[in-house]
Amino acid sequence: MPIISNLNESGLSRLWKHNELHDCGALTAFRTATDCGKGNKYSKSDNKARNKLLLAKLMSKGYSVTKLSGQYPEGGITKKESSFFVVDIKDSGNLEKELVKLGKEFEQDSVLFIPKGSIQNKTHAYLIGTNRCPNNWLGYGKKNAFHGGAKLGYNSPIYTSKVNGRPFIFESVEEEILPPGNGMGWWQLYIVAAKKWSQLKDKFI
Repeated sequence: MPIISNLNESGLSRLWKHNELHDCGALTAFRTATDCGKGNKYSKSDNKARNKLLLAKLMSKGYSVTKLSGQYPEGGITKKESSFFVVDIKDSGNLEKELVKLGKEFEQDSVLFIPKGSIQNKTHAYLIGTNRCPNNWLGYGKKNAFHGGAKLGYNSPIYTSKVNGRPFIFESVEEEILPPGNGMGWWQLYIVAAKKWSQLKDKFI
């Protein structure tokens, strides 16, 4: 597994601070194809629309969201992907359940849950299997904990997941997505969150 050397330290520090205080997690809506990867292929615009919908659903629940970029190997080449680092900023206690629900909805092999204090090694982060595909290495409903003092860092296992059964490495921390600035903005966000991803192609939230 390659060592990633361009992670933004200030961004990592911000995420680290979040986990000292709150439950966190990470997931994406990107997927290669339907039917456990055997069906219709998702295009780049399809996956962008799926991520738009995922973002709207997360923000409509009141979570703080930071965009992440990552990569995973497929067919001898490296593919890029966007994911979201999610913070239960209001300490609702519902984040794990919501991540699992969304992981199922967006056909993900797994989602990453990072309980408060995981970064300080007070507890363990873990992946949770969210589909029943035969190529899901983890298994539906199964959990795989990260042990050994994992930290948010260049090649830390806490920053490693699986996408379609392949190792996925979070490569860079991008911007924190700001919530709407007024009531009309929130109204539009809720409207978007209730749509289907196919209705969001080539549109912006």
